[in-house]
Order: sequence, then C-alpha cells, then structure tokens
Amino acid sequence: MVDGLDFQIINALQIHPRVSWAQLGRILRVDPSTISRRWSALTRERQVWTSCFEADGPRSTEREISALVEIRCAPGRRADVIAELGRQGPIFSVHCTSGPRDLYIMISTRSLLSMDRYIDEHIAVIPGIVGTRTHYLRRIFLEGSGWRLNVLSDEQAEAVRLLRPSEPPEQRRPAYPDVIAALSTDVRRTAADMQRELGRSISVISRDIDALLAADWVRWRVDFAHTLMGWSAAAVLWLDVRHSDLERFVASLRSLNHVRMCASVTGEANLAVFLWLHNLQELDEIEGRLAAVFPTVLVKDRWIVPRIAKRTGYILDLDSRRLRYVPVGSQPVFED
Repeated sequence: MVDGLDFQIINALQIHPRVSWAQLGRILRVDPSTISRRWSALTRERQVWTSCFEADGPRSTEREISALVEIRCAPGRRADVIAELGRQGPIFSVHCTSGPRDLYIMISTRSLLSMDRYIDEHIAVIPGIVGTRTHYLRRIFLEGSGWRLNVLSDEQAEAVRLLRPSEPPEQRRPAYPDVIAALSTDVRRTAADMQRELGRSISVISRDIDALLAADWVRWRVDFAHTLMGWSAAAVLWLDVRHSDLERFVASLRSLNHVRMCASVTGEANLAVFLWLHNLQELDEIEGRLAAVFPTVLVKDRWIVPRIAKRTGYILDLDSRRLRYVPVGSQPVFED
C-alpha cells in the first residue's frame, strides 16, 4: 500500500528527478536507505515510472503541431484499435472516453500537413476505426510534466528545488540527444551506468545531465498508477472563454490541483481542460467553483475518461500500472 512517505518521495522527484537519497533524507528527516527501499518497491511493482524527452522551449524557432483526435470504433473493436494505436510511436497517449467517440489520442507532428497525412494514412485506416475528428491545440498553458502532488510543505519543496541545477545550457549540443535517450525511461540512471553506452567520461556525462536538468526544452516526468493512488477517473471540459478573460481564467486553474493540462483549441470551444478526479462528484464541485468566479464561461461539453491506455509512450494495464514503453516517433510537447 502506498502511504504518505511514498507520496512525498514522488513529489520530491517531480521537482528534482535526480535528487540524491542522502539529500532527500535530510529534507524529509528519513533515513536514505528507507527512501531507497521505498522507491525500489514502487518501481518494481510498476506503480511509478519516469521519463525524459526533448520538447519545444520558449526560445525554439520550430514549433510542433499538437492535436487531440477523437476516434469512433466499430462495435466490439475498441480493444483491437487500442492495441494498434499503442504500437504507433507518434501517438503518445490513448484515452477511453464517453460520448459519441470511443477514444481520444494525443499526437504531435512537425507541421499541419504532416499531421493531416498521419491521421489519414496511419490512424483512419486502422481496422475497426469508423471515424475521426481532429482538434488542433493552439497554445499549451499547463501540461503534465509541470503537475505536482503538492504533499510536501512549502519549505520542503523549496529545499528540493534549490538542489536542482539552475544554469541552462547556452545551446543544444550534439551530445544532448544521446543523453536524453539514455535517460528516456529511467531519469535516475547513474552516469557510470551510462558511460559504456555513450562512450564518454563520467564527468562529461554528469555535466551534460546537469545542463539538461536546467534546460527549458527538456521535460522530466515522474508518473504513477493514478487509479491505485486515489484518482479513479479523469475528465475533459470543453469551455468557451471570452478572449479578454482567458489569461485570468487560466491563472485561476493553476490553483486547482485537479488540472493536469490546459490548452486553447480550435472549434466551438476555445479551451480544453484536462482533470484528474478522485470521484465524479468532484466534477460538479470544480464546475461550481469556476462558475462562481467566471459566470460568463460556458461549458460546451464534458468527457469522462474511465481509462488511460497509454500515457507519454507507456502502455498501461487496467490498474494504470506501467506495462511497457513504446519509443515516441515524434517528441511530445505536452501530455496530460
């Protein structure tokens, strides 16, 4: 059973994924060997996993095109469709959902044309799929790698944050992609373990890792089996928000720890908000709080998400535990 200390460890690694157990032990006032044992148990039981990938940063000259694609399946074919979607690298998440669609997926490509072609040539043609609908994402306000459990005290969280390297690299060095790939499914790999694979000295690898920890174009994630840890459902709210209220509305969402992702979208709704819920009743509470502060915001649609079959390249089982990793063909710029 996961307890408070486990959540504290996960929260700390969300802030600094490579903090040493000795450093964390001093902050949590727990023996480092206990922390190490707890982390080993969580990863061994596939309840927690980590990832690292390259993404767009504020200074990037090239921007990826991201989209949410609704998928309708023929009766009895959903499981087959999920299996095929899971095998495709550019599709980095697959969600079961409610309403007239059966699934929705997240995908990023280099251009609108490549997105359109991929959906037409690799998704719509999958046996069992009878229809698709694409929502292009215009701006990502909040995304999953920035989400935190928020179980540490403010002082503990700040102490962990101060241990993280803060000097970003001046440019993207040719060696960085190999380091990111080596850390892609285990962000706590030691430099010594990576040495033979990368053919560089331990000191050079350590220096590169520290630079990447501070880079604004690298995402570090610590994910966990959410249904086993208290989040029994998820939801997507499709909202119509006046443009003049958009920034203020998004700022208010930052105070809701249920919000995993938020993005402006094309279509009848102009904002999609992705939520994790402990129970479905929380959705009414969240809508009520938002309506009280922003009465002009209209809810255009609500999708319930009973299962996440793939998240950030990881195939998940019915208990939301990690099963295996499918390397992403196109690096994701966001994830819920």
